[in-house]
Amino acid sequence: MRIELRHMVAAGLGLGGPVACGVASGWPALGALAAIGALAVSGLSTGPGLRHLLVHGAAAVAGTAVAGLAGVVVAERGWPTAVAVVLIAGLLAVAGGISRPLAEHSTRFIVFMVISTGVAKGVEPVAAAVLFAAGAAWGLLVTALCLHARKGPAEPGDVARPAPPARALLRRWWRTLGSVSGWQYPVRLTACLAAAEVVGLLWPQPTASWIAVTVVIVVRRRLDGAVRRSVERAAGTAAGVAAGSAVLLWVPPSWLFVLLVAALSAVRPVLKERNHTLYATVMTPLVLLLMEGGARVAPATIGYRLADTVIGCVLALGLGYLPWVVRRERSVRAVVG
Repeated sequence: MRIELRHMVAAGLGLGGPVACGVASGWPALGALAAIGALAVSGLSTGPGLRHLLVHGAAAVAGTAVAGLAGVVVAERGWPTAVAVVLIAGLLAVAGGISRPLAEHSTRFIVFMVISTGVAKGVEPVAAAVLFAAGAAWGLLVTALCLHARKGPAEPGDVARPAPPARALLRRWWRTLGSVSGWQYPVRLTACLAAAEVVGLLWPQPTASWIAVTVVIVVRRRLDGAVRRSVERAAGTAAGVAAGSAVLLWVPPSWLFVLLVAALSAVRPVLKERNHTLYATVMTPLVLLLMEGGARVAPATIGYRLADTVIGCVLALGLGYLPWVVRRERSVRAVVG
C-alpha cells in the first residue's frame, strides 16, 4: 500500500474500531469517548521509525488520559471552570515552547481537555480517563501495525537527527521568555479562551463549550500565513458544523454512524497538509459526532452550535491573529523603512 493509503486505513480503523465496539455492546456513547482518545493519536507524527512512534505515542496516550481527566474534573463549575481551563492552557502553551515535541504534546493536551469539558455530563472523571487512554492505545496499536508492519525489506526512512541536550533546550526556552515572541502564542491562546469562557458563562446555553472548542481548533502557534490559514480553518469549521448538525438532526442507524466516523477519520490524513478548509470541514463534524455519541440533538441546539461556531471564529481571528499580524507587519516596515 502507498503511505497515504496506510495512513487512511490506520485512521479509519483507529476511530471506527472503538465506535463499532461501543455500538456492538449497546454503549455507543462510551465507544465515542474512546474514539475521542484515538483521535488524539491518529494524527501523531510517525517520525523516522517504529521506536519514535511508540515513544511519542506512549506520551500521547498518557497525556490524552490526563487531559480527559482534567477536562471532566473542572467542567460544569461555572467561573472556576473558566479560570482553570485558561490557566492550564496558558501554562501548557508556555511549556510547549521548550521543544517541538513538547509543543505538539501540549497543544494536543489543550485541545482534548477543552473537548472533554463538553462531554463531561454524566461521566465519571476516572472512567473518562480510562476510556480516553484505551482509545488512544488502540489508535497507537493500529497506527504501528499499519505503518510499520511490512513484508520484505523496509522502505528507506528519514534519518533521525539527534535531539539537542535538555539543558540547551531549557536555556534557549528561557531566553525566548525574555522576548515578545516567547509569550506570543500563550497570550493569543489564553486571550481567545478567556473571551470564549466569558461569553459561554454570560450566555447560558447547552453548547457553550463549543465556543472554546472552536477557538482551540482555529488558533495555532505559527503566524506565517496565519490570516489565510485561520480564515480557511474558520470557514471549514463553520461548514463542518453545518454538515455535522444535519447528520445529528437525522439520527443515523448504528452501522451508518460507525461508517461515518471511519470514513471521516480516513480522509483526515490526506487533507491535513493539503487544504485547511476541507480538513476543518471533515474534522469538525467528526468531533461533533463523537461528542454527541451519535445521538439526535434538538434543532434549537443546532442553532446554538452554529452561533457558537461563529463566535469562536470571530474571537480566534479578532484576538488571536489579526492584531498580531498587523503588529508584525508594522515592525517589519519600521525595520525596512
